[in-house]
Amino acid sequence: MPPLIDPLQKHGRSRSGLAVALAFFVAGLVIGLGLVSNLGGQFVAGLIILAVLSFGLLLLARVAQNTRLRVTAGEASYRAFFDHAVDGIFRTTPNGHYLAVNQALADIYGYPTPEGLIAGLTDISAQLYVQPGRREEFRALMQANDMVTDFVSEIHHRSGSRIWISENARAVRDWSGQLLCYEGTVEDVTEKFEQDRALRAALRQAEIANKMKAAFLAAMSHELKTPLNAVLGFSEIIRDEVLGPVGHDAYRDYAGDIHKSGARLLAVINDVLDVSRLEGGLLTIDARSENVMDVAEQAVKLAQGVTQDQRKIEIDVPADMPSLLVDPRRLAQALGNLLANALKFTPETGQVRFAASRSADGGALLTVADSGIGMAEETIAAALEPFRQVDNSLARRFEGTGLGLSIAKALAELHGGSLSVQSAVGEGTTVTMVLPPTRVCAQTGAAKVA
Repeated sequence: MPPLIDPLQKHGRSRSGLAVALAFFVAGLVIGLGLVSNLGGQFVAGLIILAVLSFGLLLLARVAQNTRLRVTAGEASYRAFFDHAVDGIFRTTPNGHYLAVNQALADIYGYPTPEGLIAGLTDISAQLYVQPGRREEFRALMQANDMVTDFVSEIHHRSGSRIWISENARAVRDWSGQLLCYEGTVEDVTEKFEQDRALRAALRQAEIANKMKAAFLAAMSHELKTPLNAVLGFSEIIRDEVLGPVGHDAYRDYAGDIHKSGARLLAVINDVLDVSRLEGGLLTIDARSENVMDVAEQAVKLAQGVTQDQRKIEIDVPADMPSLLVDPRRLAQALGNLLANALKFTPETGQVRFAASRSADGGALLTVADSGIGMAEETIAAALEPFRQVDNSLARRFEGTGLGLSIAKALAELHGGSLSVQSAVGEGTTVTMVLPPTRVCAQTGAAKVA
């Protein structure tokens, strides 16, 4: 488009000078006639009126000139913005013909000049979009909303390749509401689109890989557990001297150590398999109505079996505590992990406690609290991640894979709930599992202290 030129600006100054000279001539003529005619006071009054009118005319001429200058400057500024904008700018007819484009849009589409683009793309619907009906979708959105935002499409580049663009446009109407044209901007989003597509593909591959890993570990569980069950079974027979005396006390002790190590190895294998199934989305829950006290007692047995710690654990379940719609085996596993951690990190003189209560929204709160060594606030997030341990030194004081908390958290979320940890060094740890109201039944349990 040609640069904007004010056609009145060229002769503005000469015309202003001519007007001033003409005004002086007329004023002199009137004064001369007045002196010749000897009009007196009437002449003076007329002279004053003429002077006022002349001043007003000059003022109006100056205002008009300044207005022309401002309008011209504004249009020139708009033209500079239009020509040098980074994003492509367009104006099209509703039926798909370009009226105006800037150089940036020509560059995006692969044309050397805006004029070349307008001459080359005479039908947007047929020539630009890869999908033939894309322009009609654009027009339908315009008709419904008078604007389009983030309209991402694949288009034909002049070189023959394909690129992706994002359009933002609005409908331009006259005073009567008649549609005149569309105008808007275009951004080349090919690189961003390809990156997003590659990221989505990578995520799909990772998801497939996780599921394959979980399926592999699930299939291998039988191969891992079969010989381990034989080790546990035969070591238990020897340890308990089921078939008669072993002949030496040391052999019985060795058999006990073998059984203990096998049980620990079996627990590790089960934890790893559970983490794999949880990550792959293969672990599901079989929910049914279950008494909270029964779940708590089962969790205590699991924790004491893992830690070989037979300390008394206080269980506080209110008499009016409703039953829960949960998978009792998985919930007992989660609470057992929490209780095992509490026993492991609490000295003999400390206390471990389980408590159940109702939340303000009608859900359930299952809390495991201990008076153990605790942990710093900044290490809580790490403790909730799989295979992470708070004590990560080479000579750890506490054994374990670091999966207990992460499995408990995942199982709580599988029930639609959440798990939070509050702790401080030397002040113990409190872990709270929150279950939503949908997991609470009408049936009540019974209070008991174990």
